Amino acid sequence: MNTSNPPNHELLAELENLRQEVTRLRQANSDLEIALETIAAHGDVVLGELHDSNQRLEIEISERLRIEASLHAVLETTSRDNADLQTMLELTVEHSDYLEKSLQQEVNAAKTIATIDALTKIPNRRRLDEFLDQEWNSMIRQKTSIAFLLCDIDFFKPYNDNYGHSAGDKCLHQVAQAIAGCVHRPSDLVARYGGEEFAIVLTNTNAQGSIKVAEVIQSELAKLKLPHAYSAVSPYITLSIGISATVPTQASTPQNFINTADVALYQAKKQGRNRYVFKSFNTLTVIQT
Repeated sequence: MNTSNPPNHELLAELENLRQEVTRLRQANSDLEIALETIAAHGDVVLGELHDSNQRLEIEISERLRIEASLHAVLETTSRDNADLQTMLELTVEHSDYLEKSLQQEVNAAKTIATIDALTKIPNRRRLDEFLDQEWNSMIRQKTSIAFLLCDIDFFKPYNDNYGHSAGDKCLHQVAQAIAGCVHRPSDLVARYGGEEFAIVLTNTNAQGSIKVAEVIQSELAKLKLPHAYSAVSPYITLSIGISATVPTQASTPQNFINTADVALYQAKKQGRNRYVFKSFNTLTVIQT
């Protein structure tokens, strides 16, 4: 009886694997041949793309390095600025009293400039209004008298027209200084009211005291003998003065007080100029020279 070996399944499986591997290798070889043919046919294009990619990469690297350098510079600048700021803060704290004093001096100087008339170098209308309001309220509390004098240079327009504006400016300055020289108390104020008019506020002063000041002003101005060939009352510069005095009350106002002195000044002019007229703010009693 003849017997034969059974089929070796493992051997068959191995043969099948070998057959598949040969098929895969043949396919890979075919793909490789195609790739080689493609590279050979398009080698310049591939190299070009690789070159472009390389250039883009180099540009990106350079840009990143530039940005990094810029950020580093900004960081250094910020650090220096912070250090400078810290130094400034330390100096400010260390010298705060001096800085505050200097600043206050500058503020005070600015306030002074803002309240001084540039031409005559005496206080201006703004300062006059502030001062009168302040002293008016103070006199109300103290129940004491306050006086107001309004002075006007006689025939100043003909003076300006004939001597010229430069001479007119000089005249205004001289008259302003003459008036200021007659008022000595720190509690009083001489100011330029406007144009050729000047105002005087006399605190704690009654009618008799204000009239005395007006007489002194006219006397001192006469001593200067400032020529005025075009005046109808004198060959020299003269003043007309309106005066008022009162004990202020809550029912009265500084502006009404000024208006009373203005009425008195108008009367002084109407009566011939180069004189003063006193008009009481309360009784409207007129005293004149």
